[in-house]
Amino acid sequence: MPTFDFTCEVCGTEGREWRRDGPPRFCSRGCRNRGMAGQTTKRCKYVITPVMHMRIKEVYQTMTGNGEIRDLADELGLPRWKITRYALNRGWIAKQKKEPDWTARELRILGGSAHLCPEGIQKNLKMAGFSRSCMGILLKRKRMRFLSNLNGHSARSVAECFGVDATTVAGWIRKGWLKAGRRGTARTSRQGGDHWFIKDTWIRDFVVNYTAVIDFRKIDKYWVTDLLAGGEQGTGPSKVVTINPPDNQDEDYGYEEERIAL
Repeated sequence: MPTFDFTCEVCGTEGREWRRDGPPRFCSRGCRNRGMAGQTTKRCKYVITPVMHMRIKEVYQTMTGNGEIRDLADELGLPRWKITRYALNRGWIAKQKKEPDWTARELRILGGSAHLCPEGIQKNLKMAGFSRSCMGILLKRKRMRFLSNLNGHSARSVAECFGVDATTVAGWIRKGWLKAGRRGTARTSRQGGDHWFIKDTWIRDFVVNYTAVIDFRKIDKYWVTDLLAGGEQGTGPSKVVTINPPDNQDEDYGYEEERIAL
């Protein structure tokens, strides 16, 4: 291995070292840090040439959001993330493709399928001749508050209201006593299968037709009262009214509010 005489570029110290690839530039790591300050020591894998720069700028200024960045990455032989990061550092914003406004028919389909997963709703829209992205479906369902207006429950919430396990509710569904539908998720059998969606009218039919299998000591009495006597199936929506305790009771009467159907 040859020996080289060198002079440090920072402090001017002279020295001699055994080197394979030429004389060193610095005498110590401290001098090297001071001498290389502000310079990159990492080799750049993807180099943007001036021609590439002008091409990226042209595409970002004239693009319509129909896959131009993907085509540009194939044209320049660069990964897409390199082009988007390069444009972001220079303040070039990609134009996003705007979806058309929702029609009344699409909203009806979305409201009727709101209990399904986005992929299931997308499939129903596609069968009707409409094309929407899953993200667009999620945002529209949230803005329209379709989930908060669903007249239905999951199998777990129904089990909590009846005071039983979820396996008991699954058994009722399997025997055909309790009607239920699937949400259309991608859950496998090892994950417990797809989620159940049970409408209020189906629960009401189960309570009326299979009263013998229900233990009313465990059931939520306020919930079952709203279910049987409230809404369109009963005498009207339930309301909360305040009932004053009798004069001969203590302050810890316990029942300050009761739900009754008006």
